[in-house]
Amino acid sequence: MNITQEKTGDLTSTIKVELTQEDYQGKIDKNLKELQKNATLKGFRPGKVPMGIVKKMHGTQVLADEINKIVSDSLNNYIKDNNLELLGHPLSNLEKTKQIDFENDKTFDFYFDIAVAPTFDLELSDKTEVDYYDIVVDDEKLDFYLEDVKKRNGTPLQATTIEEEDLVKGKIVQLNEGGNILEGGIMNDTSLIPKYFKDEKVKQSFIGKKEGDKIIFNPLKASDNIQETASMLGITKEEAEKLDSDFEFTITESSRNKPAELNEELFKKVYPTEEIKSIEEFREKLREDVNKHYQVESENYFVHMTLEELQNEITIEFPEDFLKMWLLESDEKLTKEQIEKDFDGYTKSLKQQLIINKLARDYDIKVEQKDIRAHIKQSFAKHYGIDPTNEEMLKQLDGLADSIMQNKEEVNKVYDELFDNQMRDLFKEKIKLNKKTVTYDEFTKIVQEHHKQHHNHEH
Repeated sequence: MNITQEKTGDLTSTIKVELTQEDYQGKIDKNLKELQKNATLKGFRPGKVPMGIVKKMHGTQVLADEINKIVSDSLNNYIKDNNLELLGHPLSNLEKTKQIDFENDKTFDFYFDIAVAPTFDLELSDKTEVDYYDIVVDDEKLDFYLEDVKKRNGTPLQATTIEEEDLVKGKIVQLNEGGNILEGGIMNDTSLIPKYFKDEKVKQSFIGKKEGDKIIFNPLKASDNIQETASMLGITKEEAEKLDSDFEFTITESSRNKPAELNEELFKKVYPTEEIKSIEEFREKLREDVNKHYQVESENYFVHMTLEELQNEITIEFPEDFLKMWLLESDEKLTKEQIEKDFDGYTKSLKQQLIINKLARDYDIKVEQKDIRAHIKQSFAKHYGIDPTNEEMLKQLDGLADSIMQNKEEVNKVYDELFDNQMRDLFKEKIKLNKKTVTYDEFTKIVQEHHKQHHNHEH
C-alpha cells in the first residue's frame, strides 16, 4: 500500500491511496473461508460447498467490502498519524478516481480531496476588552419573585365562583354542527386555568361561573396551542391539528390557590438549611438566588461577546470552493443557492469553532469522564441536601451517577456546561472586563439590541 499527499492549494491537498493485491488478498481469502463454513446449497452438505462456487457467489461483494474498509481505515490512520486537523471530512475525487472494476482489476487507486484548518495566532490579554454586566435585582423585580414563591407554596381552597387564575375541573364533550353532543365524539375529564386562554372572549366566559355551569367554546381557537388542546381533550397532537369543533365544558369543581404567608414556616420550607428569622432576611436570600440566576445569563452573554470580539480581531482565510462542496455533500437538503446565500454564516460559525479549538489546546481546557461524574454527584448532593464534602454520604449517590452516565445526551449536556465554565473562567482571568451594573430589564434590552443589529447586518 502506498499513500501520498499532493498540495492543490494553500490549505487543500489530494490524498492518493494505492492498493495492490498483496494488501487485501489475505483478508479476502479469510472472509471467504468463513463464508464457506456456513454456506448452504442444494446438493452439498452444510459447510462443504466448493470454494469456487463460494467465490462466484460472494467474491465480488467480499472484495468490494474489504477494499472499502481498508481504504477508509488507511485514510483515517494517515490523517491521525500526520496530525492533520481537517475542515469537514475527506471528499472522494471522482474525476481522478477511475471507474472501479472489482471483477477484473487487481490494483486500485483512490483519490480524496481534503482541506486542513488554517493556522493563526491567538493570545488572550488585556488588549481585548469586553463589557461584563453585573445584574442587580431591584425591589420591583424582587417583589415579582416573592409573589411567585408565595403562590408556589400556597394552599388550594375551594372556589364558589371562578376567577381567571382558578384551577377549573370539568367534563368536556364534542358537539356536532347543530350544537348537540356528537355521538362517538371526543369526551374527557380535564382541568384548565382560564387565564391561559389566548381568546379573551372565552376567558371572560368562565369568570363568575360556578359548579354545574356549562361553557361552549372551540378549544383549539381558544388556546391557539396544539399541544395544550391535545392535553385538554386527551387526544394526540395529530388529532388536535385537524380539530375544528365546538365543545361543551361542564364545571364539576374549582379551586383557588391561597398564597402562603411570609412567616418562618415558609422560610424553612423554601430554605430548609438556612436560619432565616425575618421577612427582610428572606427577601435578601431570595434576591441573592435570583441574582445568581440572572448572572448565569450575563456570563453566557459575556462569553458570546468575547468570542465575537476575538473573531473580529483575527483574520482567517478559508478554502471556499472545498467548503461549498463539503456542505453540499454533507446535507442533501442544501442547494448550491442556499449555500451561496448563507456562506458567510457558515464561515463565521466555523471560525468561532476554530478559535474555541485553539483556546482549548493552548490553555489546556478539557473535560474528562471523572469530571462529569463528579459534577453529577455534586448536583444530586445539592438536590438531596447532602453535605458535598462528606465522602461517605456521596458514595450513596454512586448508583444514581452510574445511571446518568449511561445517558449520552445527559453526559453531553454536562460536558458542554463544564467546558463552557472553563472557557468563561479563562476569559475572566485573561482579558479586560469593562464592568457595568444594570438591572435585568436593562440587560435584556442590551441583548435584544445586539441580536437585532446582527440580524440587520446579516440581511
